[in-house]
Amino acid sequence: MKPTPARLDPAGYPLHKPVPIRFADVDMFRHLNNVATGQFYEEARYELLAELRGLVPREQSPALVIANVDTAFLGQARYPGTIDVATGIVRVGERSITIGQGLFVEGRCIGCADSIVVAAEGVLAPPIRDRLESLILP
Repeated sequence: MKPTPARLDPAGYPLHKPVPIRFADVDMFRHLNNVATGQFYEEARYELLAELRGLVPREQSPALVIANVDTAFLGQARYPGTIDVATGIVRVGERSITIGQGLFVEGRCIGCADSIVVAAEGVLAPPIRDRLESLILP
């Protein structure tokens, strides 16, 4: 993936989650490692998906599963520090959404990811679609 200039600006994302870098997240040079980078995206993505599931009764909420994750590594982060995991919605379909995320250190983008999430059965309920539409990225 090659992020657009808008995706490199933290101000364009509607949701932000600060996550401290743990010592266990870094290599011997104190650089944030790739496995930990994926976990930072996952942490913020899960919060959004949990919120969406809570918008409708459990029996009306489709199982949402990750179908694809595309990641661009753009820079480094070091320990100690904090990552701002910025999240928004790239696209909303009948049965799927694309979540767009950026990782920022002091306003500098060190990575972007797009995750395609699909409803395993059924379609996205109207309350879920309404919330997603409010989070569309520029």
